[in-house]
Amino acid sequence: MEGFKQAEIKRQDGLLTISWEGDNLGTVKIYQSANPDAAETDAALIAERAEGKFELELSRDERVYFILAAENGARIRVAERVMQMDNLVNFRDLGGYLTEDGRRTKWGKLLRSAAHDGITERDAEFLRKLGLKTVVDYRTSVESADHPDVKLEGVAYHTLCPFEESNATNTLDTQQHRQMRSAEDAIKMLTGINRQLAASPHCNKTYRGLMQIALDTEQVPVVQHCTSGKDRVGAGSATMLMALGVPRETIMADYLLSNENQLSAKKLGSGAMSAGQEITPEMMKMFAALTKVHAEYLEAFFDEVDTRWGGTEGYLKNALGLTDEELEKMKELYLEQM
Repeated sequence: MEGFKQAEIKRQDGLLTISWEGDNLGTVKIYQSANPDAAETDAALIAERAEGKFELELSRDERVYFILAAENGARIRVAERVMQMDNLVNFRDLGGYLTEDGRRTKWGKLLRSAAHDGITERDAEFLRKLGLKTVVDYRTSVESADHPDVKLEGVAYHTLCPFEESNATNTLDTQQHRQMRSAEDAIKMLTGINRQLAASPHCNKTYRGLMQIALDTEQVPVVQHCTSGKDRVGAGSATMLMALGVPRETIMADYLLSNENQLSAKKLGSGAMSAGQEITPEMMKMFAALTKVHAEYLEAFFDEVDTRWGGTEGYLKNALGLTDEELEKMKELYLEQM
């Protein structure tokens, strides 16, 4: 069992608080680097603490990774999971998650967010510092036409639409929004959507495309986004984390973080407004419900993975068509043990 049970970072304005727990850690040395793969020898020693907490002032414009090195030899890397931006909502890192084999997912490689349509130059500069290589956009043509991404030079943009294909029903079109009358209708729709994300051959093809991008190191760091960064991105992130051996309870905790980083409901109404339909207060309440995630949504995705595909391995291999070699390569690329 590793010495560190957990480590996390919380930000209050410009103040970062790094906290940790573990067994027999003793004095912990804290190293800082802008490189998510840096070793202690390549990082700056900034403090030594025995009390399980350290605070420092750090601008949100700097993406920094920390190594905590305990007296008993235990090591852990930690960074801010949710990155504060001007107009890029729900921007998060899938790093630092403990896997079933005792390794952790690497920081600074696999990212998730809401749409990139309103990013400021300050946001763009932060993405450049991250070394962002690829953006995967899950939105339909209607969504992206209403709110096109602000594209950065040198970044590749891939459109992978789980709910839009030739000669098929567009699940997220404005007609379906018009059919909903209450928050209960929205919950029913989103539960069904999450089942479809695991069951539909076209959705499976979409997430296979995501995994193929991740398997190409020339395209990483990669960020996946939809409109609010919770449903289609939630399934994509779950797929990646399942492939890396992250337990489902951890995947669920990551999924529920979207409730703390919500998108304005106004953007979800844009398709209906562009179609000439008036947005009433009742509809705005419904759209507000659409910005939330509930455990039952992702549970529906997992249930479909289990009942239709026989579990995680069947989903990854039979639905997505990933080979043993590809799955092993994912772990080699995105897991570390310090």
